[in-house]
Amino acid sequence: MSKALLLMISILSLLLLAALITFNVGPEARYRQRGPYRIFPRDVAHWFGWVSFLLFAASISYSALKRGFPRSIKTWLLVHCVTGTLSLLLIVLHIINRIQAPRPGYFISFFALLLMVTIVVSGILGRYVKAKFIKDYWRTLHTPLTILFYFTLAFHMLEKMNLLW
Repeated sequence: MSKALLLMISILSLLLLAALITFNVGPEARYRQRGPYRIFPRDVAHWFGWVSFLLFAASISYSALKRGFPRSIKTWLLVHCVTGTLSLLLIVLHIINRIQAPRPGYFISFFALLLMVTIVVSGILGRYVKAKFIKDYWRTLHTPLTILFYFTLAFHMLEKMNLLW
């Protein structure tokens, strides 16, 4: 089995596990849905969000580093992929308490999550899948979606810190 396939299977397995936890699936789901349900205290969930933000911000340094250090481009790409994936996993842990009871006030949060999932999955596919239509999609949408994500993330952070309204 190739390393790329093993990496893809590992990442997809972790995402599936996160989804199962997030959407409250399992034998005890009936009991966990009653009352205020939290997997993590609010402060811990916020720290997951901040650490995820720092990891995702570090992953965008790939663009600058690959130009400054062209000999180690494969290393920088690996760091870019790993930090992006870890950031997604931490953001799922950050938002897991809100998925249990989504409300209209969480639209920006869920939209940012959807953009992040799209960016990370498209990045993984663009890196490890050699199909032409995926490469074309990646070249066309990966960077603009990332820019849209950062604007949405800035709005989300300002809104949650009560600096907008």
